Amino acid sequence: MNITESIKFDKLKEENEELKNKISEKDKEIEFLKNNWIIKRDNFIELEDEIVKLKQQQLYKEDFDLTCYAECNCDGEGCGLIDNSKYELLPSKEELK
Repeated sequence: MNITESIKFDKLKEENEELKNKISEKDKEIEFLKNNWIIKRDNFIELEDEIVKLKQQQLYKEDFDLTCYAECNCDGEGCGLIDNSKYELLPSKEELK
């Protein structure tokens, strides 16, 4: 190998090392992003599950039978009307469709 070829070879070797380092850095970035994506995906799945559970607990107007308006005790003296206005504040299943 002559001097010119040796210089070219050294230059190419140096460029090759720089490219290897860049590739290594990009691989690390990709790995970091993959790990973060997995964490975020898992958090998203947990949040979705929590939303499903909360929706199952959601109360709707249709969940209550509001036909019984009177509340009486066993001795027959303590009768009164139940305030159903709070039930009207609940969302309707039809409204959510």
